Amino acid sequence: MSEGGMPPSVEPGPWLILIGPAGAGKSTLGRALADMTGRDFIDIDEAGQPFYEEVGWPVARIYDESAQLGWVRTERAWEVARAHAVEQVVKRAAGSVLALGAGHTNYSNRALFSRVKNAVSCAEHVLWVQPHDDHETSLRVLRERNKRDRSSDYAPEGHDMLAEWLLDDQARSLATHVHSTHDFSVLESAHTVYQALLATRFTDSKESAQ
Repeated sequence: MSEGGMPPSVEPGPWLILIGPAGAGKSTLGRALADMTGRDFIDIDEAGQPFYEEVGWPVARIYDESAQLGWVRTERAWEVARAHAVEQVVKRAAGSVLALGAGHTNYSNRALFSRVKNAVSCAEHVLWVQPHDDHETSLRVLRERNKRDRSSDYAPEGHDMLAEWLLDDQARSLATHVHSTHDFSVLESAHTVYQALLATRFTDSKESAQ
């Protein structure tokens, strides 16, 4: 408690943070929700780059290191830069819709994950996005999308990053809501998510008044 018995002030955070594996549709859905609600949309894959550099990880280094050490070792070493970027971007994203790339919630270092958990806790909502409720179906869809759209199966050196991201209970624990896109169109998904967020806000308001 602060002086006078009042709770400490909390910096306003994003209205919504979208998380989930690569190819889940976070950025596409995030843009649709931002347009629907008149909010700014921020993608950390772009907004985070200057903050990677602040801790010695410009994008060029990621590719250089992966060529020498392999992608998995580089992904682990890069965790410190991703955590720093999440902290800094969230601070600057009040009221916005923010999409976090898959690696930004996936950490082998628990201390770094704790920093990210603390950073995203200021968001009004955190949405986990996946293609399907069934994990095997989700993985199949994710592999197809990433091969088609990014020419990658995210299985460097035989390590299945898509499965790691999808099945990461630590990352999933950050979410206040889950949305499986199934066969919904982008607009259908956006409307479904928006109604779910409104319902939660209404429920929270009722409970606070009681």
